[in-house]
Amino acid sequence: MPAPLHDADFFRWTEEQAAALRSMPRSNVLDSDNLAEEIEDMGRAELNKVASLLTQVLTHLLKLAIDPAAPAREHWVDEILAFQADARRAFSPGMRERLEIAELWYDAVRRAAAALAEAGRPEVVLPAHCPLDLDTLLRRDFDYRQAALAVVAALPSPTSH
Repeated sequence: MPAPLHDADFFRWTEEQAAALRSMPRSNVLDSDNLAEEIEDMGRAELNKVASLLTQVLTHLLKLAIDPAAPAREHWVDEILAFQADARRAFSPGMRERLEIAELWYDAVRRAAAALAEAGRPEVVLPAHCPLDLDTLLRRDFDYRQAALAVVAALPSPTSH
């Protein structure tokens, strides 16, 4: 018997349950509107958690690509692997259409640029577009080295700016 939607795609389940509650006839016993909102909030919280974790992965990959010899390198690698594993475990297939890699990348670029500037690194032009897709970021066998190399390859050459 296949796993119920709750287990297979929690995010989609929250959307469907909220819609079902809203379509029910009003009752004096069941506060369906507020229950529906609370269930939707649970789904949104999971979506925001995955988005935040993936932004952290991308931020640390950018820092690693820009400053591979930094004293914080080991910490960044540990964070990349931990955040990626947490994102992979929290991800539900229904989130795919709601996770915008371009937005996550934009936030990661801003965070990485600020962190590198605070660390005294010379300003560097960061890639405008994310060289990694959602499937790569969520792979069970995610390879941070390959991901960092993809980011390095996306960096504008010093002569192009």
